Amino acid sequence: MHWFRSLVTWMGVSCALGGLTLACGPSAASQPTPVAADPFAVVRATSQAAYQAGKDYLDRGDLRGCPLIDTAKTTDPDNRPEIQQALERCLQAIAELPTATAAPPPAQRTIVLATLPAAAPASAPQSTPPALAKPTTAASPVAAATRQAVPAQTLVAWRDPQGRFSISAPADWPTADQAQALFGTGVVQFHDPSGQAEVDVAVDTSTKVVSPELYAASMEISMQQQVPGYASEQVLPTATSNNPSIRRVFTFTQRDASGRDFQARGFQVTVLKGSTPYIISGSAPAEQFQQYDATFDQMVETFRFS
Repeated sequence: MHWFRSLVTWMGVSCALGGLTLACGPSAASQPTPVAADPFAVVRATSQAAYQAGKDYLDRGDLRGCPLIDTAKTTDPDNRPEIQQALERCLQAIAELPTATAAPPPAQRTIVLATLPAAAPASAPQSTPPALAKPTTAASPVAAATRQAVPAQTLVAWRDPQGRFSISAPADWPTADQAQALFGTGVVQFHDPSGQAEVDVAVDTSTKVVSPELYAASMEISMQQQVPGYASEQVLPTATSNNPSIRRVFTFTQRDASGRDFQARGFQVTVLKGSTPYIISGSAPAEQFQQYDATFDQMVETFRFS
């Protein structure tokens, strides 16, 4: 019996020591919990960098910061109030710029951006009753009279193979084998039979923007810096495919097939589908632009998102 009591005593001591070992050992709860990676880290950093650079421009009164603020807003995953406030500063500054009522001489380089349609001069004829008026492509009274005298052409619809939009052009205006565009990627380009005038549509899928005003401002800055002989004439609000848009009219230096430089006049209409800019552009020799103006307007009015 003595040996039995000794065995029981030894087993009790062993159990006690085992319990103390388990009690003192590390518990599962003390293991560090892995921290999940931030899925928005990259876009958040992109937004912050664009916001800071844009704000530096704005603080100096330079509207070149507005496209950067536009980028910051579209990449902001947190809906930060300071970015929204900077965007509102941009839109307010653009709205306060003077509205063009007549085209300045080609030598002048001006940016005229507005958020409301320009009022027609008092002497301009009213071709549309005020109750039916809506934002459309703006023009001078002389141009409006010319368009009224030109009969509407029969246009043929062209549809984007990717199903994004449609636009109509005169039946005798062929499409180019490869569309060219100053901004975005050219989708279609039409030429009149003489080769003097052209209209193209481009889509900028690489950029997400908040408003056509800010995208138009970025185009204005880019063309001033890169297009030979560029001079802005008008930048006015319009409506395209039932969406707000911006129409820019300008002159620039173009080179023909023989290498001769000549002055051309062109327009660009910027309209958004969601946050993707679509750019409808057209141009002709400056002295012939007037005769194509009505056709340009008719083509732009047929543009529709699918």
